[in-house]
Amino acid sequence: MTKAPDYEGDNTPIIKGSALGRAQDYNSSRSNKFEWWAGPDDEDDDDGDGDVLEAIHDVELALLGHVTTAQAAVDREDPTAAREAFDAFINATTKALRPALDECETDVCGTVRENSDGRVQGIRIARRAVDEGDWTAAKRELEGVEEIVLGDIERLDDELVERYPGRPRFIDIIEYLGDAPTIGESFTVCLPDASLPGDRGSLAEVLTLDHVLAYFASSYEPDGRRTPFNNRYDPVCCFDYTDDYIELDGPISLHEDVARQNILSAELDTYTTENRAIVGYGTEGGAVVSAAAASADTDGKRVFLASGDVTGEIILGEDRDMVMPGDNVSSGDSGGDGSVSPTPVSPTLVCPVTATPEDSPTPLPGLFYLKRIRNDDQIVFAGGWVLDEGALFEDSVTLLFAEGPTEVASVTPEDIGSDDYDGRIVEQFSRDRSRFGSALVSGTPESVADSGMMPGPLNGILEGDNDEQMADGGGEEVDILGMGAEKLTVAALDAPLVHLAGAGELSKGDKVATGRIETGVINSGEEVDIL
Repeated sequence: MTKAPDYEGDNTPIIKGSALGRAQDYNSSRSNKFEWWAGPDDEDDDDGDGDVLEAIHDVELALLGHVTTAQAAVDREDPTAAREAFDAFINATTKALRPALDECETDVCGTVRENSDGRVQGIRIARRAVDEGDWTAAKRELEGVEEIVLGDIERLDDELVERYPGRPRFIDIIEYLGDAPTIGESFTVCLPDASLPGDRGSLAEVLTLDHVLAYFASSYEPDGRRTPFNNRYDPVCCFDYTDDYIELDGPISLHEDVARQNILSAELDTYTTENRAIVGYGTEGGAVVSAAAASADTDGKRVFLASGDVTGEIILGEDRDMVMPGDNVSSGDSGGDGSVSPTPVSPTLVCPVTATPEDSPTPLPGLFYLKRIRNDDQIVFAGGWVLDEGALFEDSVTLLFAEGPTEVASVTPEDIGSDDYDGRIVEQFSRDRSRFGSALVSGTPESVADSGMMPGPLNGILEGDNDEQMADGGGEEVDILGMGAEKLTVAALDAPLVHLAGAGELSKGDKVATGRIETGVINSGEEVDIL
């Protein structure tokens, strides 16, 4: 689980989930967006006021961004930046908010209209305080304006939720992200590379990436749960979903502990992702993807990254031939030394989700990723989800990339108990960026490029045509996959893994003693029971 603690703000790369840095400020001045959440069967409002309320809500979120920008400028005693934020607030109020309010006759609009005058007055008082160098007074006025704006956002949230039950309240998102939010989780599940009883093929043939996606991220629909994206990608198998339990028909049955879907703490849903899709770019040395508005020129709802030693490519998820590609193979299969063989390469599945962390009062936009690896006579499913910042903030993009096969360090119980355990792991990795592990790197495009997180040719996405922009602006907005971004969060889909060697021959007690409980299989007559 990746948490985002408080961040004081600078231009250095921020490493989430690592001692190398601090987490990004999720209560920052970035303009908020709320267009990401929708289901395929959602209908437009029928009274005409819904769209107006949404427009007013969007302006209020922009006003909150101007307030927090001004607060940051006041904190560092920067009068120029503060005045720019003050002007932006007043312009947005007069040119965007009030015309929208004139089209709305609801009670909440009347309250917002009354409050708008007091907020503008507070901004002007804060501006005079800045002109006089009274930073304490400016800070006090801005706190008052912020409180009023947040109150209006909450009122609009309540009105919109009443009209659209199930719609997330953005005030809850603001409060959650302003604390120490969960912004991602990762998992690994290990299974023996075994044959099924009778003439039923292998476990690997049955458990495709689509099956695992359906396990982690089903489609929570008004009339019940279905397979992902409203059965759009049916994994050719029958899933029986209940409120807190899942059953898988066929030659495989789920152990009760796994069937309760407690591998991740967050609940993942693919139904409310109608407005998000995947955009990607393949180049020499790898491939990179992000999420974008579904109305944009995207590559698909669910895509596969295929990245090898020569080139990277994005494969549309609609291509059924790519559901069962070759797996990432390490030479541990033949020699057990843990080094990585260059062929063949298994694609990584990526798709949008909405994630509701265990400690969150509201769903959040996310990106789900999943890959399958063969190592040491076992199948390893590795994946997780990460916050889709581009869905929440106007100037942010979350990038997921893969350079090639996943590097796997094989360790023994003796390695785990040794004094140089870390060294024994690191010496099996060939990539410098493996030092980041599965951490997220966040910051300006310039600082992320300087961090060395993204490999060679892929770093050109952060540099290349953007060099002059970054040199002039010190990390100002650059174009990434067709989207403007001032803040990036980057994660490696091919992050290295540590795998217990010979796990298939160890007892459950031995695995527990090493700190690793394997998810395995047991042959049981006509079925295989996944533990």
